[in-house]
Amino acid sequence: MNNSESVDLTREETASTRAVLERFQKSIQDADASLNDGEFQQAMALYYDASQSADEMFERFLGLLLKTSPSTAHKTLLVEVLSWRLRYYTAQYDYHLAVAQTLTGLPREEWIARVETILVLSQSLAAKLVPILDDKTDLGITLRVKDLLRDWISGIRDLITNLRTWGMASAQVSRVLEWALDNELDVKTEK
Repeated sequence: MNNSESVDLTREETASTRAVLERFQKSIQDADASLNDGEFQQAMALYYDASQSADEMFERFLGLLLKTSPSTAHKTLLVEVLSWRLRYYTAQYDYHLAVAQTLTGLPREEWIARVETILVLSQSLAAKLVPILDDKTDLGITLRVKDLLRDWISGIRDLITNLRTWGMASAQVSRVLEWALDNELDVKTEK
């Protein structure tokens, strides 16, 4: 790649990043206006779009941090921070499910919905870690991510078992496990 191609790629990436930031800001402003006008469905859609933009920016920054880490120690620290966040989400499944088990009716459904929300957040974080599995430059970090994702998949399977045992159901939990299996995370994280 010559220098002019590198400059063109940098400009393209900068313009793309700026577009994502502008989309985020516009979505938030429009969502706030919709909320104030009582247009709740529109506000929900716009807040969702803003959250998608924020997630995309997080993915870009994470990729950049991993690529530009000055040492393996810096990269390891970043992966550890992310891994503990994913472990936090996984622990929250059981907590929220235990609370739901003590309730009946609508409150129970609300706590199951919280479990589903946390599960989707954990899926998003797991998706950010998947590319590290393909990076063969640092076997130690790859093994850490494999262990982490293996534990995450195990936590989802345990959640499904607990839901069945307690006579509860969640299509979202099944979808997240299906996503993990479709992306072959069970194969990629085998010992």
